[in-house]
Amino acid sequence: MSTPPPTRHDDADNPYASAVVEADYAQQASDPRQPAAATSEEAEAERIAAKFGNPRKTIWLVIIAAIGGYIMMMGMGTALQLRLSVIDEDLATLVYSRATSLSALLMLAVVPIVGALSDRTLSRLGRRRPWIVGGYLVAFACFLIIGSSTSSIVIIAAYIIGIASAQAGFNAYSVIPVEGVPGNMRGRIMGFMGLCGALAMSAGSYIAGALVDISTILLMTVPPALAIITALPLLLLYKDPQHSREEIPQGGTLDMFAHMFVNPVKHPNFGIVWLSRFLAGAGMAAFLGFFVLYLIIGLHMSPAEAGAQAGHLSLMSAPVSIAVFMGSGWISDKLGMLRPLVALAAIIMAAGLIIAATSTSVAGFTVAWLVFAVGQPMYLTVDLALCAKVLPNEADAGKDMAVFGLALNLGNVLVPAVAPTLLGPASNNYPLLWGAAAALVFTGALLMPLVKGVK
Repeated sequence: MSTPPPTRHDDADNPYASAVVEADYAQQASDPRQPAAATSEEAEAERIAAKFGNPRKTIWLVIIAAIGGYIMMMGMGTALQLRLSVIDEDLATLVYSRATSLSALLMLAVVPIVGALSDRTLSRLGRRRPWIVGGYLVAFACFLIIGSSTSSIVIIAAYIIGIASAQAGFNAYSVIPVEGVPGNMRGRIMGFMGLCGALAMSAGSYIAGALVDISTILLMTVPPALAIITALPLLLLYKDPQHSREEIPQGGTLDMFAHMFVNPVKHPNFGIVWLSRFLAGAGMAAFLGFFVLYLIIGLHMSPAEAGAQAGHLSLMSAPVSIAVFMGSGWISDKLGMLRPLVALAAIIMAAGLIIAATSTSVAGFTVAWLVFAVGQPMYLTVDLALCAKVLPNEADAGKDMAVFGLALNLGNVLVPAVAPTLLGPASNNYPLLWGAAAALVFTGALLMPLVKGVK
């Protein structure tokens, strides 16, 4: 894979990188046997190393930070469901749906704004570091409030602010492997990050199940604390350079808002990939956002039993997810094949949702979980690489990646909003909820042939 060529101001502000590029072009001209793709990849690697530090070190720092970051981002939904079930099982579904829907709605506005602001940050600490620190610390404070309060209004308000802050910080972090790692290494790092996500989901479920009967404060604060701890090496050692005014997107505040979202007509590949990601994200939100409540309401488990079962399911699927993350990342880098893998992953997720919709036992749901555990990691790995391929402008990478993040977040707005209606008065019509989600995910797979210029 490759990224767009460096902009003019990048070469002007990095003489070393410019010299490397010119030397590589000169070598290619003098030696026609030199493959053009290899020369371009080497030049890109040298440019990135000069500006952001050794990419191999960056990869390790990103992977370490991914462990705690994913525990927070993928575990807080489970923690909140268990917290609300302890307070009032009868109201847990309604309060959870409102909290997640409203928080995702806020993220539709906050996350792209934070992404655009991080692109324009001139701090000596760099562009991404201040937003990671601020987002994670605000999230910790809000989740602490949830763990110590029993008021539904307070919990909803704290979750809205907390998860939006966590997502803003996580999105700033997720730009680093895009701008600090060469294109021909991104598929593998996305696979490693997905691997961390798979392990983190299992760890997060076990942490929630173990802490729900011990301390509700620890239940809600251990995940963000781990995110902060594992991000420390990245925050301290990553070369997040201070950017000059010439390097950041130009224009004032009004111009920033005017260009907040990408025109899908002008950039159709971006729009198609975004829509496909939204449909897949809706399926993920329906399955992963409500499976704990399914265990409690549909299979009549206690909150502690549901938390333990969630951890058990995640542990069972971890080896599968590990193999898929590693394999799909390697294949996408080796063959440059993105669209077919994204479509295949969506079809597998749709199959898992259909199995879940027709299951009435732990055994049946376990099969659905394992099938979904094949499709989701494949999708998250290759989809991120595809997103990086269709970015309209390298200078707006933070904002545009945040807009891609909204494709998943929008599902978290709409699914919880409609889920209580689909689930019915008894909150147990999971065949309808998961069947509708399967249809959306499959539709996303059908969009992949429409993406042009990418294998």
